[in-house]
Amino acid sequence: MSQSNMSQSNMSPTTVRYTVDKGLARLVLAMPERGNPIDGTFAREMRDIAIDMSERDDVRAVLISAEGRAFSVGGDIRTFSQDRAKLPEIVKSWTGDIHSAMSRMMRMRAPVVTAVAGNVGGGSVSFVAASDIVVAGEGVKFASGFAALGFSADSGSTVTLTARMGAQRAKRFLMLAEVLDARAAEAAGLVDKVVPIDAVMAEAEAIAQRLASGPTHAYGGIKRLMRLTHTNAPETQMEEEAQTLAAIVRTDDAWEGVTAFVAKRAALFKGK
Repeated sequence: MSQSNMSQSNMSPTTVRYTVDKGLARLVLAMPERGNPIDGTFAREMRDIAIDMSERDDVRAVLISAEGRAFSVGGDIRTFSQDRAKLPEIVKSWTGDIHSAMSRMMRMRAPVVTAVAGNVGGGSVSFVAASDIVVAGEGVKFASGFAALGFSADSGSTVTLTARMGAQRAKRFLMLAEVLDARAAEAAGLVDKVVPIDAVMAEAEAIAQRLASGPTHAYGGIKRLMRLTHTNAPETQMEEEAQTLAAIVRTDDAWEGVTAFVAKRAALFKGK
């Protein structure tokens, strides 16, 4: 597996290990001694990684995981406590970068799979929720800590949690600073699949590998259409479906899917 050359940055990331191999980009949160927090460096590096991934034809799926006992504790509260006067500036700086990263990952064609084998808190719950598929381990906890700190929500929480849980359930989760275990998170729509903790990586890897060998343009079309369902009128949305499919049936993968179906063989998609 070769280290990715990040076209948008002159330095290798220090908070995340980023590699691309055979269509699959792997992102590993790599600050286990600190609980993999969201801080200024992480936000900037994720911004650059997201730009790189979204411009690479060889990235057909993304697998996100983390080192250590926690997936991520959320925002680095110790930094917040150092200078009260700078808090608004820090918030705008960090969120500008992490919001950009999440927005680009949500919009790129490649599906994003996240393996959660440790607890998740605060804004990192939203980071996980922005994924297309979330695999979590039994007993893992998802904590909304904003209100407990006297904070409103950031890191796209009102967008990603609403999309997954519905607006009222997401509001309750945020306002009551709830802590959901993996099964409760699955029931709420925050998690897609719960497996034993020692099976999380294998399950997420299998899903990511399947997606990396699939019809990338079709996945991108599905992702885009699902985002639009929350804002489009039904007639507009159905026309978007028609226009999107009309564009995608021009791809090599769509023709491969049709001819493979007729020939009663497995399709071999190339992401083109």
